[in-house]
Formats: sequence, C-alpha cells, structure tokens
Amino acid sequence: MSDPAPDRRFPRRDTPHAVIRLRASDGVRLSLHAVGPVDGTPVLLVPGTFSNHSFWLGTRGTGFARHLAAAGYRAFALDPRGHGDSQRPGPGDHWTFDDWARRDLPAAIRHIARHRPLFLVGHSAGGAVVLVALAARPELQEHVRGAVVLATPLPWLQPLRRVFAHAIRLLSLAAGRFPARLLGIGPEDELARVMAQWMTWNLRGRWRGDDGTDYGARLRDVRVPVLAMAGAGDRLWAPPRAVRGLLDLLASPDRTFVVCGRDDGFSRDFDHNGLVISRPARSQVWPRIVDWLDARAHPPGALPRT
Repeated sequence: MSDPAPDRRFPRRDTPHAVIRLRASDGVRLSLHAVGPVDGTPVLLVPGTFSNHSFWLGTRGTGFARHLAAAGYRAFALDPRGHGDSQRPGPGDHWTFDDWARRDLPAAIRHIARHRPLFLVGHSAGGAVVLVALAARPELQEHVRGAVVLATPLPWLQPLRRVFAHAIRLLSLAAGRFPARLLGIGPEDELARVMAQWMTWNLRGRWRGDDGTDYGARLRDVRVPVLAMAGAGDRLWAPPRAVRGLLDLLASPDRTFVVCGRDDGFSRDFDHNGLVISRPARSQVWPRIVDWLDARAHPPGALPRT
C-alpha cells in the first residue's frame, strides 16, 4: 500500500531538520538548513536583509520550507555570511551584497546541484541575490530549473531615494551595521556595506557591483523560468511596479508576474513580509508557488513524483 499524498494545505511540523556546513570561495563558513525527503527536488531558499534561515523554517514549526517538504521537495534555507549560523564578520571583514551573490549563493548551488538541478527562491534582497548570482555567473543557470523572487524590487523604483536612502547609507557606515533589531524590523542587524551598496543603487539609479560589473545589463542574460510575486500592500520596500520593473530586465521566455492583493482575487493586500510569513500566505501564496514549481519540475509527459 502506497503512502498517502502529502497534504499541501498545511506544513508538517515533524519534518527532520539537518544543518549542512560548507565554505564560500573565499573560505567563509556558511550554513544550510535542510528539511524534506532527501530524494526530493531541491529548492534553495534565500532570506532578505535583517533575516536568516528562520524566515523560511519558522520559529514555531510552521514555515514555507516545511510546506515545501510536505509537498515532497527538499528545501535548503541558506544563512548568508553574517547571518544565522554562518560566519560573523571579524575586524577586517567588509562584506557586501556582492559577496552574498557571487560567493555564498554559488557555493550553495554547487553543493546542492551535485545531485540534481534545483529551484531558487528569494525574498526581498534575497531575490536580488538569486538574480545577480545567475547574471554574474551564467554557468550556474545550467543547474537551475527556475527562480522565484518574492517582493524583490528594482532598487531605484523603491520609494527610498534621495534623503531617506542617503540617511540609511550614512547610518549603516557610521554605526558599522544597520540596527534592524533596535528598530524592530528583523532578527538580524544588517552588514553595513550591504545596506550602503543597496542604498547607493537607489541614489544613482544604476545597479553595479563594487568591481564595476553592470548587473542591470547582465540580467538580460538570465534565461531560466522566473516567477515574480509582489504584495499589493507593499508600498515602501517593494511596491508592485518596482517588482515588475526588475522582472522586465530579464530575457527569460518563461516569466510570470503576480500581484497578491484583493484586486487579483486574494483576501488581502499582502505587505512585504506578510507575502511569505502571514497566516493567509499559507493558504493563498504558498500553494501558488508550489504549483509553479510543480509545473516546471514535472512538465506534461514527465513521470509523476513517487
């Protein structure tokens, strides 16, 4: 008698949780938190700023990673450098967004892709990490089935420009970090140069790495399927037009854009974090993501998942 099909309406609270240690190309120690069947199609989850693996796993046994596990996927939640269980910066470390996208994520992708191609899912700046990694390291696309970016904006279309962006940049550099915990906007203070780099993109209206790499231009080389979702109530960090603006830079022939709000059949206008970690997201957003993954993990004519 075969096992019953997983119930996708609710995550399984008893999913075993493993921690995998690996190193980025510069030797920085990273952690991956894995849940789900070891033979399941892998999905790598990347948190945004002020966050870590708990954004995906949940703090009370309920999280999108566990929902994926219940649906038969193997979910890996990455702690980028400076966050969660990964290495913290020392006195001489001045890590940037570039390090997340061009060192940390490639290390995680290569580790997971030794066995089979994977999906990538990123929230907010985590979605930008996903796209920049694929743009700056196009060879990684060979290992990627598709990418989901949630509440990820094109920086200069955020309502953060000029005075606000300049203030955030100066505060981060002066304090040596962005004090997210003090401000009550996340469990992790952010790396100073990560925030400074993002705010610089807002101010200049150009998306360039510290070495001059033009990420905006290279995004045209990203060809993997992409699902971009925006919250209709996300007015500050990633308003829908800023999410759509980023998607429009990509050349992928398989692009899907969804605004999660009342006008599009959802029960609420989802805000920035609520797009992933609210109770309504469990029944309205999570299943939409899994359906998109299923359609690309198991296209028509493919053998069904056992």
